[in-house]
Amino acid sequence: MERQIPKNVRQIGNVSDSPKIYVEDYVDTFFLQLSEKSEKEKQPEGAFLIGEMQKQDNEEYIYIYGAIKIKELKKEGGEYLINDKIWKCGCEECSQYFEEGEIIGWFVTEHDLQLAPGSINVKLHKKLFPKKNTVLVMKDSSNQEDVFFVHKLGDLMEIGGHYTYYEKNPCMQNYMIASRKKKWDGSDRICGRYGCTKLSFSGT
Repeated sequence: MERQIPKNVRQIGNVSDSPKIYVEDYVDTFFLQLSEKSEKEKQPEGAFLIGEMQKQDNEEYIYIYGAIKIKELKKEGGEYLINDKIWKCGCEECSQYFEEGEIIGWFVTEHDLQLAPGSINVKLHKKLFPKKNTVLVMKDSSNQEDVFFVHKLGDLMEIGGHYTYYEKNPCMQNYMIASRKKKWDGSDRICGRYGCTKLSFSGT
């Protein structure tokens, strides 16, 4: 079923590039939480991006409606280390929380991050995500600046802007609740555009 282009959106940057990228609000919240954790602990954090790609009226669209934390992301010599075990874990969680979802890229954040992937991580991206229009998002946790890149023309090309869109997103909400072992934002709720969800954890 073809997804309808969201109408309730917020434009960020110059969106004249192709493909058009739409990121759901809860995913943006998750990016921010990972970035804040990275800044506090001075360790890289990352996530696999869950979504879909569509083409309508000769325009290409990417919808990112989920994100799965990359377990124990490490970096050596400028290269992010994503082995088979990490990849398998991400795929299993994708199937568990986003049954019809596909991993279409990744997100990384760390302190004073140079917002360019470099040849070594371009090579990693092509290995993990060989399809056209897969996405890399890089976010500097020190100032919250981010840049989106898309795999096209044999390289990772920077995209000037994207849209944040607002929809009910129970799959991402459920993942966020299940993955957290402590309170969000000093409260016991996860809040987004469509209200708040009560967190309930045992053993905390």
